[in-house]
Amino acid sequence: MMKKILNYPFILVEKIENYPTSFLFWSISFLSIIFSRVLVENWLSGMVNNSGDYFFHHVYYTFVFFLLVYLIFLGLVYRFLKVPIAKASNVLLFGYLLIITPPIFDYLILGDKFYLSFYGIYGLEEMIKRFLTFFGDSPDFGVTYGVRIEIALTVFLIFFYGYAKTKRWIMSLSLALLAYTILFVLGTFPSWIAIIIKGFPAGFLNVDEIQIVQMFLSPADIFSRSVGSFTNALSVKLSMIYSLLLTAVILAGSYFHHKEKFISFLGNIRPVQIIYHIGLFVIGMGLGIKFTDVFWNVDFFNILGFLNLALAIIFAWLASVVANDFGDERIDAITNKSRPLSQKTFSKGQYAAIGVLLFIFSLLLSAAINPKVAMILAAYQALAWLYSMHPFRLKRIPLVASFLSAITTILVLFSGFMVATTDQNIIDIPTQLIWLLIFSFTLSLPIKDLKDIEGDKKYGVFTIPVIFGEYWGKIIIGSGIFISYISSVFVLREFRLVFWAILLGGISFWIVVLSGKNKRITNRNVIWWAIALVAIYAGIIFRYI
Repeated sequence: MMKKILNYPFILVEKIENYPTSFLFWSISFLSIIFSRVLVENWLSGMVNNSGDYFFHHVYYTFVFFLLVYLIFLGLVYRFLKVPIAKASNVLLFGYLLIITPPIFDYLILGDKFYLSFYGIYGLEEMIKRFLTFFGDSPDFGVTYGVRIEIALTVFLIFFYGYAKTKRWIMSLSLALLAYTILFVLGTFPSWIAIIIKGFPAGFLNVDEIQIVQMFLSPADIFSRSVGSFTNALSVKLSMIYSLLLTAVILAGSYFHHKEKFISFLGNIRPVQIIYHIGLFVIGMGLGIKFTDVFWNVDFFNILGFLNLALAIIFAWLASVVANDFGDERIDAITNKSRPLSQKTFSKGQYAAIGVLLFIFSLLLSAAINPKVAMILAAYQALAWLYSMHPFRLKRIPLVASFLSAITTILVLFSGFMVATTDQNIIDIPTQLIWLLIFSFTLSLPIKDLKDIEGDKKYGVFTIPVIFGEYWGKIIIGSGIFISYISSVFVLREFRLVFWAILLGGISFWIVVLSGKNKRITNRNVIWWAIALVAIYAGIIFRYI
């Protein structure tokens, strides 16, 4: 009887490991735990911070932090215990119920006494002492009783799981120590960031608790948007860091555990389009600075804000790629055989799930910095759907397709403008510039159709090269690009641009017409050449206007 009782925990672990699950089940369960944690925290605090902005940032921060921790420990268990990902994921998911408990323990132990639970704030000299004394004294501030109990239980459960899988005490203790070290670093994370950032100019040992608090709990000014309360400031600032780390961990995990799928997807990202989109965003920011005389410091958090927004835009683009791949599946089987659906690297369900996740994360990343950008990226995705997917599939209609692409393109530019400006609107963009861009993009964007002529022709997508043939199609597209350059002189009323418009527009015309006739400029890479020339012209325009 006693033997059965002692063996029961090991039997339970095995049952949890083998529990049938799916990505959908895991996602709903994980989010349920996250929202339960947020509910308990705010309920026990009386929900005093009741603004929608506060709750969004609090939920988002909680989500990215605990997802990052989950993935780190998933990799830890997989690496040291050689447990299959599916089994380790089940065990960690059930163990994650622990994250609901810290606010409850703090409430039961401290009651009405004032306490503040967030992170351990220590200078570098203090770190070793705090590590050896399990965060030291002051359990009512920073790493509170509740958090310490959570960490202690987590370390014990990691030790127990290690012993259950290996029956080796030393291995299990080493794993537990490593787990504690990871949790200690995460529990003091703002301190480490502040020490690294401020340590280079001031000296690493000279960064004290006051500087750390000032860095992370002062109001968060991310470009033109200010988050006033210190609680929101901490959530906003840390979530920007955790979002980037989370992306890096997911990419690394995907590469090591799904290498074939990862490489297949990576080969489909269209780097020229990513450069194009980020370039538009940067140009939008530049226009915002130029036309509104706004000023903000290029500091650590603004750099993080830019990286998060750039990532959001990349994710939005990649989500539209997934939708376009579904719409073009038959065409790609002829002209783009290396794409994931053509290669059958992913099932359709897996590929669709990736698209949905990319869309969701693009909205979350952008909303955490500026909700207006999230709204624009949602509209961007809606237009991309109308462009690519049935029943509308507007890409089949000449000019309508390129006009729709022009609108999605200018939305990215609008995002950069609004992020940079104090009023966060587009009122200060000259109207003639907006129409110039829409006109130019509409005439120029058919250049991307040159690579798909054969497939588009077979399945009734009436692009310019399909209607007029490859030769005359290139003449028309090249002429449209040349006209776009020339029209900029008159719309902007800047006649110093005449020489550059004729020169760069003429070169653009000829590279389009001659594409496919030599090894360097092909129908597939001609867009790179065109964008490089546009970038040069954009720099010249910024100099003159």
